[in-house]
Order: sequence, then C-alpha cells, then structure tokens
Amino acid sequence: MFRAFARENGRIVGAGRALADGRDCAYLCDVAVHPDCQGRGLGRDVIERLLARCRSHRKIILYAVPGKEGFYERLGFRRMTTAMAIFEDQAGAYRRGYLTAP
Repeated sequence: MFRAFARENGRIVGAGRALADGRDCAYLCDVAVHPDCQGRGLGRDVIERLLARCRSHRKIILYAVPGKEGFYERLGFRRMTTAMAIFEDQAGAYRRGYLTAP
C-alpha cells in the first residue's frame, strides 16, 4: 500500500514498504539501507515516512532482523508478547535467530 525510498546521488540506497488493510493493521516490511549508507538517518527517515502514511491504522507491526530491535524501539516500536511464523527454510530460520526453540 505504501513505499518510501532514500536516494543518494541518483541511486536508491534505502527502501521500505508497508502492507495495510486501510483501517486496522499496517505491517512495515522489507526496510533496508545499503550498508555503506547506514548511520546517516536514512533508515529513520524511511520509517518515519511510512509511519506517517500508516497513522490512521490501529496497530502498526514490524518484523525486525535480530540485533536491530533497539533501532526500532527508539522509533516507538515495542516488543510483542507473541508472534508466530512459518518459514520455507525452518532450519535456516533457527540458525539465523529468526525463530526460537519451542
């Protein structure tokens, strides 16, 4: 439903998108900034622009890469009590820390 990009010298160096139902739930996903461009506020800018577009939703959910939780907490996100997922590569998801052992 929504997308935001960060550009530098004419090339895209950051991007994010939000899937939303238009009322209840918005899901921010695929937020990424090129490693050479991280630490300059580009990711924060992408997230803030997406959040502005999602404000009318009752909840905004984000799936974060392990280790990046602090970044999103500084932007107002809070950890959820429960989340569930099915991955095509379940073993790989465990290895990368996306899933925790039952």
